[in-house]
Amino acid sequence: MSRPRGILVLVGGLALATLVLAQAVSFAVVGWWPAPPMPTMVPADAIAALSGAQPPAPGLQVRTQTAAPTGTPVPWLAGLAAERLQRPAAQVRATWQRKPDVALQVVDDGQLAMAGQTDRARQARVRAALLATGLQVPAFELAVAQPDGTWRVVRAVDAGRGQWRRQVLLALALGALLIAPLAWWMARRLTLPLRRLAEASARMDLAARAPPVPVEGAAEVRMLGQTIADAHARLRAQADDVTAMLAAVAHDLRTPLTGLRLRAETAPSPDRERMVADIARMQTMIAQVLAYAQGEVAPLQRAPVDMTALAGELAMAAHALGQSVQVLAHVPAIVHGDALALRRALSNLIDNAVRYTGAAEIELHTRDDRLYVDVVDRGPGIPAEARARLVQPFQRLEHSRSRDTGGAGLGLAVARSTAQRHGGALELLERDGGGLRARLVLPIAAP
Repeated sequence: MSRPRGILVLVGGLALATLVLAQAVSFAVVGWWPAPPMPTMVPADAIAALSGAQPPAPGLQVRTQTAAPTGTPVPWLAGLAAERLQRPAAQVRATWQRKPDVALQVVDDGQLAMAGQTDRARQARVRAALLATGLQVPAFELAVAQPDGTWRVVRAVDAGRGQWRRQVLLALALGALLIAPLAWWMARRLTLPLRRLAEASARMDLAARAPPVPVEGAAEVRMLGQTIADAHARLRAQADDVTAMLAAVAHDLRTPLTGLRLRAETAPSPDRERMVADIARMQTMIAQVLAYAQGEVAPLQRAPVDMTALAGELAMAAHALGQSVQVLAHVPAIVHGDALALRRALSNLIDNAVRYTGAAEIELHTRDDRLYVDVVDRGPGIPAEARARLVQPFQRLEHSRSRDTGGAGLGLAVARSTAQRHGGALELLERDGGGLRARLVLPIAAP
């Protein structure tokens, strides 16, 4: 027997034992009231309660209803009540609550007499016997008509059934109280592996090395986890193959492009400048594709990296090109990562800001063991509905790919992939007052 099935059998046995214990406790608290097979009534008490001469005896109930009771008639009891109440026989009804399987018999002077017999000499003694105090007969309903057309009815109340009902309710309440912690523990044990599997599946990404999918829990949950893990491994292998092919193609294109550029530089004017510029642009795009592919395939070379110093170096390089880039950092910013990959990611964000706005600011701050590197500008920004698309490879907001804003659409994709591979994220936010805030979120290196 597998472990999950053994646990289910154990829990089922404990639940059954708990119910038995709850029933025993309810018997001890409430008591044992065996319900009689059929309640009984004393005719004299019923007639007295119906007349209103005295309060109803225990076990009797008097009520008013619109119609006479229906059931098996008891003529002798109706006649006895009519005589006792001094009411016409048509205004008195008597029926069995449940028709008994026995007949009522009276022994008079050693002879057998039946209730309702017509012998006048013995009828009085039979009625007197039926009205004797303490004489019990099977439960019946006795009713008398009222002046307003309603019927006043007296009947037996099944007290035993009410006691059993309270006892069963108490047993169920105690059973639920005792089983609730066990049920909570079992539900948590069964759902916790599913929750971990859902969390791991939400973190899966072909562009990042996500943590392994947990394979734990019941047999069915383990089968599901293993299936998801195998599917992710196959998709990741396919993505690596496509990336490697892309890198190979980009690398092979660099040699013929270099030859074309050499020939273009010797071509006559005025087409020479345009040809050289187009080839240079193609070389730049191929270099971006090659850098993206290599970054996806090559493993990270982790080491302590001072992000404040790295941002300062990139700002100085931008100043040398006549670009306005400022660094605002007030805290140490050491992360454990690949310096080349982080440089490429931050450089892409700076280039995007400078290309579209002419200036950029780099802000660094920490919170909750996380480093936030914000590259902000005062440009037109990015619409919220386009941000998720633009962090994917080969996606651009500017579709014309002009000379001024041209590119392969890999800058944000490289930054996002680098952040995820370092256990962080890339966020595109709206800047207060207008503009874009491209934020790299990275874990701070432990001391």
